[in-house]
Amino acid sequence: MNRIVWSLMLCLVVSTATASSARFGDRLINSGDTAGKVSQVAGKPDRVVQLENRYGANTGERWEYYQPRKTIHVIFEDGKVTDIREMFN
Repeated sequence: MNRIVWSLMLCLVVSTATASSARFGDRLINSGDTAGKVSQVAGKPDRVVQLENRYGANTGERWEYYQPRKTIHVIFEDGKVTDIREMFN
């Protein structure tokens, strides 16, 4: 029983893991890249979402790229990539 619980917890952690890089064709974007470099590598995002804190102040942007079988979210703060998330459909 204990092994099953630990296995389920491990699966949950792995499924919500974030990446520090994402591949677009034969090129990569990484944490720390600028918005200009991401645009050069990945092109224009399919959607841009303004990120706000609980007081309504702008804290950054999330660029969303829709690809076959996955969506890539690129999070920017102060003009640099701080997080990259890949969600598989």
